[in-house]
Amino acid sequence: MAEITPPAWMQGGSYPARTDRLGAISASMCYPGFAADEATPLRIRQGVKPSYQSYQLRVRAAATPNMSVIVSAGFAWVDNHDVGGYGAYTCVNDADKFLTIAPAGAAGQYRKDAVVASVYDAETSGSTSEWRLEVIQGAYASSAATAVLPALPASAQILASIAVAPQVTSITSGNIADLRNFSVSIGGILPVAYSVLPPRPHPGQVFYLYDIDQFAYGRADGSIMPLALGAGAGGFARKSADTSRASTVAMSADPHLSVSVTALSTYTVDAYLVYSGGTTGDLNVALSGPAGSDGSWSAVGLGRGVPASVGIDGFTVRMNPNSVANTQPRSYGADTTDETLHLRGILRTAGSSGPLAVQWAQAATDTTATIMRTDSWLRVQRVA
Repeated sequence: MAEITPPAWMQGGSYPARTDRLGAISASMCYPGFAADEATPLRIRQGVKPSYQSYQLRVRAAATPNMSVIVSAGFAWVDNHDVGGYGAYTCVNDADKFLTIAPAGAAGQYRKDAVVASVYDAETSGSTSEWRLEVIQGAYASSAATAVLPALPASAQILASIAVAPQVTSITSGNIADLRNFSVSIGGILPVAYSVLPPRPHPGQVFYLYDIDQFAYGRADGSIMPLALGAGAGGFARKSADTSRASTVAMSADPHLSVSVTALSTYTVDAYLVYSGGTTGDLNVALSGPAGSDGSWSAVGLGRGVPASVGIDGFTVRMNPNSVANTQPRSYGADTTDETLHLRGILRTAGSSGPLAVQWAQAATDTTATIMRTDSWLRVQRVA
């Protein structure tokens, strides 16, 4: 295939519906972003139109649960997958649609059904020309864990899966898993979960990662970069009271020294910790971040197991680098009077937001308490 001519909307021209689909729909929709689609360059990212609280074509249980589900009104764009390069279809549902779920299986029979928006075009396959909302029944399995979705029609957008347990007589919201993709016009901001972020976006494609409340964009080299909209923002935590820990080496977060950090971000970290303790118990310190975060830190503080003061040469200190990823602790000395620890580091978060916390405990079990003092503080600043 080569030029598709005449082009859409040429005066006096005559052309098939395919040309209108390619010119009016496919040309204006966003790039799919997956390697599997690149062999067919006229593909689009098919999906549901975004809406307030993502209500369009949402699958939900009946008000009084029974063996049916309801699909809300809305738009979807479905590409023709019978033949490559035949364009996308605009599918419109203008009211709630009730779909019947087939009766459940007998004891020990589990299945997973699919609710889909399917397009059938007799020009490219079969004898039917229509689109419809329908339920594709899955095969029975011996457990819920082994039940899998059925094969879908060639040109279809899945909306939800329905877990059908043995002998059930109703489908509730807990049985419905939302599986909708969303799609927008080229240049639009695409809502997508971070866990299913398209790995091959076009340059400049902006994503809203709704499961982690972050933005990202596609770069010219094919990579994806977080949008550092909050660069310069920071967080600060101060201890408002002493915290004592005795006879324990179990690390745990300080009740005051934690700050919230966002996903896909980079922070500088610094802290000023004032503490006291016995010369046996001393102090173990670490930093812990959200799941998947990484980085390192070091602190200038009194070395453990050596005299606190060495003549006119002052103090023996530790400055080892330590990992945030595995909450690596480092031990520091105490000598019954207040000592200070000056900490600096860097934190890089992955796909999870959450707290960055100072974790601490005694380095060795001691009945003399190790105490983290009032006015100790932790501070972060976002730099990327």
